[in-house]
Amino acid sequence: MNLERMWEKYSAETEFNYWTISKWIEGYGTRLKYDPNTVIISRGDFPQYVYFLVDGIALGLRDYEDGKDYSYFQVDKLNGNIGLLEVLARKDKYVATITSLTKVELIRIDSTIVYEQIMSDLSLLRRCSVLLAEDLYNRSGNDGIFYHFKGIDRVRYYIIRYYETNRINTETIQLKEHYNDIANQIGVSVRTVGRSMKQLKELSEISSKQRRLFVSYEQYKKMNQHIYR
Repeated sequence: MNLERMWEKYSAETEFNYWTISKWIEGYGTRLKYDPNTVIISRGDFPQYVYFLVDGIALGLRDYEDGKDYSYFQVDKLNGNIGLLEVLARKDKYVATITSLTKVELIRIDSTIVYEQIMSDLSLLRRCSVLLAEDLYNRSGNDGIFYHFKGIDRVRYYIIRYYETNRINTETIQLKEHYNDIANQIGVSVRTVGRSMKQLKELSEISSKQRRLFVSYEQYKKMNQHIYR
């Protein structure tokens, strides 16, 4: 049996969110709702709870060791868990502060219950292994690429990934992220992001209409050619 067939054998056990574990989660959890811009957990607190998003988007702020750099990451109902990483890693502090970007509805469960359930359920363990491995793979790839990329190519790479994540039944998407958020995620200044966006418009790799930025499929392919030439 080859590796692709083995992956296919377990392809149904690759997600870990509220919708995949709702059969048992409701009996143990507390349903909570947060208005936008509300702190859900704070960096450094003990991970007493794991949270599973039912609806909405949460935003994470992670600080690095030098105390200067930080990056945003989003949690939604598809990849929607908060605190699971810390519990599985057996760490006694949340690694990031998480706030609600939109109105958020979630289920809060005692971490002890979640950990015990995962350790006793092989299917959940498989789902967790994929979740954590994908996160590590993506972060490792980004770190290596960003080490070599400068300025405009970092912005290109960000837009490529944004397009791949947000393209749903359409070939043209709007780039809705603020320059400050993009700068935080790719490790450059806001000025560099603005200058790069201007260059990309001049190169017809992105489009602007009524002060909004758009990326078409053809522009996406063009950026890919620059990145992977």
